[in-house]
Amino acid sequence: MDKTYKNITADKAIGRETAQLIQEGEIVVPDNKPDIDIILKTDAYVYPEMKRPEENRLSYKGNMVVDVLYMGKDKNLHSMTGEAPISDFINIEGADEDMLSEINMHIVNMESRKVNDRKVSYKAMLETEGSVTEQINIDTVSGIEGLDEEQQRKIEITTNRTVLNKTEDFSVQERITLPATKPPIEEILSVEADIANYEVRAGEDNVSISGDMSVAMLYISTEGSFPEVYEFDIPFNGTLEAEGTEPDMYVDAALFIKNIFYDLSENDEGERGIVDIDASVNAELTVSRSETDKVLEDAYILNNTVDMDSTELCYTAVICRNRSQYPVKEAVTIPEGCPDMLQIFKTGGKAYIDNVHIYDNRVVIEGVINTDIMYITGNDEMPVYCCNESIPFSQSVETRGAREGMEASVQSNIAHIGFNMLSDREVEVRCALNTTTVVKDMRCVTLVTDVDINPMDEELLDKIPGIVIYTVRKGDTLWKLAKRFNTTVSDIVKLNDSIEDPDLIYPGQKFVIVKKRS
Repeated sequence: MDKTYKNITADKAIGRETAQLIQEGEIVVPDNKPDIDIILKTDAYVYPEMKRPEENRLSYKGNMVVDVLYMGKDKNLHSMTGEAPISDFINIEGADEDMLSEINMHIVNMESRKVNDRKVSYKAMLETEGSVTEQINIDTVSGIEGLDEEQQRKIEITTNRTVLNKTEDFSVQERITLPATKPPIEEILSVEADIANYEVRAGEDNVSISGDMSVAMLYISTEGSFPEVYEFDIPFNGTLEAEGTEPDMYVDAALFIKNIFYDLSENDEGERGIVDIDASVNAELTVSRSETDKVLEDAYILNNTVDMDSTELCYTAVICRNRSQYPVKEAVTIPEGCPDMLQIFKTGGKAYIDNVHIYDNRVVIEGVINTDIMYITGNDEMPVYCCNESIPFSQSVETRGAREGMEASVQSNIAHIGFNMLSDREVEVRCALNTTTVVKDMRCVTLVTDVDINPMDEELLDKIPGIVIYTVRKGDTLWKLAKRFNTTVSDIVKLNDSIEDPDLIYPGQKFVIVKKRS
């Protein structure tokens, strides 16, 4: 009898570790900018540029961009930017150079101070989460040709296999014309952008990406010294090459804005009201296929012995994926020491996840949203101010099949943020929080790698009783009894009218079983 084989390729998580890194530096005011009076706001974002698994560790490189908004000695707002390269590694036991890897970086805390009128120092705490995955390949016996199916016991195994793991940049470009309700631009202070919503789909050797980039432009107008804010969305869509992908595959994607350039020009009226935006977006793509196969678990052949070689496969099973949006609304009181608010002109925020708890069929995500509230004070000495407050949140996500002890990875971003000024000390912040949750579990299964069939020794065959009245015990199945007494399930059913369902027998039942000779 010939054996048929099936190649099982499965992802096995080797390790997922998180490490923190302190990044310090200084930014010097450009020659064309005035001296610093007060630092209003320091923002930073970080993105990976390279990752490389090595023996027992994951090395990575990235870049951190720091934006400083300050009140100058001229009592006007100004901005400046600095960059810092990042190079470090995370210890992951069992990692090796031929494995797959993922890396996520974000800033946990950012501090800055004025060193002198021309220099700002900063200190950022970065958190990097890295994971390493090994691909396991095993040729397992899927069946024995010529053997009745009822003498073969098979199991279904569903595995997840990474087809593609790559990082690629793409560009989002748009020409923006200020509406007539907005005054012309004297100077652009900052252009902040986030990927608010996006969809990724696998195609034939490609991955399509579409979504919206939310942009907030802060500028000084030609009509006054107070800052103006213009917020808009830029829709984008495109296709990235992805060899080996097919439409039924699943894509996990992390998008990071690496940098954003802008160019200011005049409109038909001769006013500076046209802005050309060019953003470079980094996409980290992991394309995977879920495969379900039937493989041989056990078999017997009448009047023969069947010896099996086996090996254990431990693999990572994807239990559930969930994308959801969660509203967060909180009344925030600005801290003591901050001047009263006269008019709020901009709020911003970033979401940080502190804890992820897995329960039966749900994942609870806890974290904070750090908000920046920029406003006009009415104080000539400090006409504009910015304060930062944290809003805690807790979100319960339905994840069917999740159980305690499993592993959940969560990505979050703010899709939209707004505000409602309640008083000169209080503001209501409203935002929509997008989360992508993936629950995984480690599974182990024994796979048959070879089968050896030989005629049964006559003495062993004679020791099997020719006929027996058997009382069912706990754990018995008709298949196990047929194998034990050298017969078939169908023959046992024919001899016993009391069997209504061959898959359902219970302790205490009595069956007549007759040994079968071929």
